[in-house]
Amino acid sequence: MNTSPDFSFDETSFDIEDSGDLLGLVRSLINGQHPGVLATTDDTGQPQMRWMSTLSFGDFPVFHTLTAANSRKVEQIRNNPRVSWMFFNKDLSMTLHLRGQARIIEDPATLKHVWSSVEDKTHTYFLNEYSHRPGFVAIETTVESIECSSPASGLRVEVPASDLSLEPAAPMRATS
Repeated sequence: MNTSPDFSFDETSFDIEDSGDLLGLVRSLINGQHPGVLATTDDTGQPQMRWMSTLSFGDFPVFHTLTAANSRKVEQIRNNPRVSWMFFNKDLSMTLHLRGQARIIEDPATLKHVWSSVEDKTHTYFLNEYSHRPGFVAIETTVESIECSSPASGLRVEVPASDLSLEPAAPMRATS
């Protein structure tokens, strides 16, 4: 299984001041075909992390993932919507941290829309335990800050999503 993008980081041509370069970097690491690590906090305040691979990034800086309705992460997000995501390139020379607010989506029409936008559905293991539809929820994350780092080159830049030349997308809503 390919677990990360084939993107390789070139610190000699990357312009930290150019939001287009940063957005290009972000998009190369979160193209919907590779997993990320989602961090939440449990009811004792302890961080909880897990791989997530059913991702949809078409409305970035708002993005979605699918999960079982009864998973622990759903309850954790309902109790504390602050989340953090980590993505990385194939040779691990670049990591990307996205921080923001998450919410749980259960509306069937919106779930259908999210389902259709997810590129890689090969890891929808949570559907195996359900006999009724839809049997899943979506986690919608609105990114508030983006941090890129490359330990080998000493690069670390954190930018509020609002400072990039993009407008945060409105939360996804199904249309009739």
